Amino acid sequence: MTNKLDRIINQISFQQDDSYFEEIYPNIWIMDNHKWALYCWEQYRIKNKISSILVHLDYHWDAINDYFEDEFLVKNMDLNALYNEIKNNIIRCDSFISPAIIRGYIDKVDFHCFQTGTIGFDGDFLNRYNTTQNIHNNIEELVNEIGKQEIILDIDLDIFNTLGSRMGSVWCKEEIKTYINKINPLIKQAKIVTLAMSYNYASSNEDIEYLTKSVVPLIIKIKTLTEEENK
Repeated sequence: MTNKLDRIINQISFQQDDSYFEEIYPNIWIMDNHKWALYCWEQYRIKNKISSILVHLDYHWDAINDYFEDEFLVKNMDLNALYNEIKNNIIRCDSFISPAIIRGYIDKVDFHCFQTGTIGFDGDFLNRYNTTQNIHNNIEELVNEIGKQEIILDIDLDIFNTLGSRMGSVWCKEEIKTYINKINPLIKQAKIVTLAMSYNYASSNEDIEYLTKSVVPLIIKIKTLTEEENK
């Protein structure tokens, strides 16, 4: 298992690269810019039934709708057009969730975020697409509410930063391990996991590598054990 994890970690690109995203384990994707999570979900749902519940664990809400003037535009885009919208930064690191709602496959978002100020999506937007959101102040509450439901699990590593920015300090390994243990049920139930390293946001380059190397092995170990249990 150790050698396998080492190979996975060694294949990750630890540098700022807006175009980088990669599947490092079946249905576990890592990326620099969080915007590519949308493209990963879209690729998954071409061949699989995707969950309608998104669990978003992030310092930031990422609840911007860049298509509020013409939502029909993104609703019917094919995969190539969507790729170009993401690549050209029209869909950004804080606006990748709303297209999934507009496109009709996410109807519930569960947030655990630390950012103050504007919280979650606008009510009119949610009503327009018959979508609900739940804001959870603690992770235990979120895990309990999800129960045994299948989910899309979306994590930004800046959640393990006290300020969610280069100005903050990162959590120690024990704090990270405790949090990952708490979300163990979410990892087990996730049909797809997307992980953003968020260079230029989460912390220094060295800290981002530290966070990635702390979090990824824990998630893959949980997934591997779950697969063995289900055999």
